[in-house]
Amino acid sequence: MGSSFNISADREHVGPWTFTAEQVQASVLGHWPQATVSGAFENFLEIVADVGAARPAELSYNLRHAVFSFEDRGSPVAPLTVVHQVLHDLAPTVPVVWWIDYDVDLQPLDLTRGLDAFIAGFPA
Repeated sequence: MGSSFNISADREHVGPWTFTAEQVQASVLGHWPQATVSGAFENFLEIVADVGAARPAELSYNLRHAVFSFEDRGSPVAPLTVVHQVLHDLAPTVPVVWWIDYDVDLQPLDLTRGLDAFIAGFPA
């Protein structure tokens, strides 16, 4: 069984993100009109978007806890592309952290230097 990666606002410094499911959906569909953003079943949005990477981005957004999550299945470029764009649209100045599900050692991600730096700040 694989692990999953999680991304959230740095709550130690700023608290959780406050954007809504509708705002996340509008951001995703605004950039990738063919994407699917499944409704808020059990407080999760399920997102699938073809962002031009080798495989489509498949990730979820937990509305209750304000956390993006995706499985560790190869390159993280596609899901990170979606997360970066949504955060750039909805919370561009909020500090971001990531962690892997089995080790809640929070690591910073830099949203301010562009997509390439955001991806480079993530384990390959």
